[in-house]
Amino acid sequence: MKITVLGCGDAFGSDGRHHTSFLVSADDEHVLLDCGASTLIQLKKEKIDLEQISTIIISHFHGEHYGGIPFFLISSLFERPRKAPLTIIGPEGVYERCMQLQEAMYAGTSDQVKEMDVRFLPYKHGQPLQVGDKTIHAREVSHSPASIPHALRLDWKEKSIAFSGDTSWNDNLIELSKDTDAFICECNFIKQVSFGHLSYEELQEKHELFETKQLWLTHMANEVIHSDEVNFKNDGQKVELTFY
Repeated sequence: MKITVLGCGDAFGSDGRHHTSFLVSADDEHVLLDCGASTLIQLKKEKIDLEQISTIIISHFHGEHYGGIPFFLISSLFERPRKAPLTIIGPEGVYERCMQLQEAMYAGTSDQVKEMDVRFLPYKHGQPLQVGDKTIHAREVSHSPASIPHALRLDWKEKSIAFSGDTSWNDNLIELSKDTDAFICECNFIKQVSFGHLSYEELQEKHELFETKQLWLTHMANEVIHSDEVNFKNDGQKVELTFY
């Protein structure tokens, strides 16, 4: 299994980083964890065939996490008409939210999307969702309530990838990280804030609670990206990432 970091930026594109999206690949199939507004551009840079992306999983309804879905869908409608089925998974109301966004971004196209072989599936806190050979686990986290925020875990091909989404500290992250191959965790600030995001200080204190082989930091603001303080050890294992 391979994880490609298509985007690890925050809402403001700090330091020129693209919006959140992680491409999880196995054999000739791909899954997207989040689909921020710049995702289609990055997929094209990586020369990824959209037809091979079977599943898009959304952590919450903020633009840098799901704003790329209309671009993905219009490409699949007009540029290269999609033949393969597509599953879009997200919090409760995922169908309605995606259709509203589609119509707002490209008026008149939501009816055409409805004619595609696209199914929308909601996940629920604490209830594993089985989609073919993939199991998706979702846990509620602490971010803007209107965005219906969740942390996610994908079990697929005997590998497990967890993703915090956007959240301040929440013990549900500990449960999701257990026995994972990688845990992608947000780290927006250096010092703790009141609500909505994690800080490097908090992760320094609590990261050993995560039972994961690799901890990756994402969604960093400029103060984290350019800080000399950020220095997590990885037990001697070399991890090479490209950040977009």
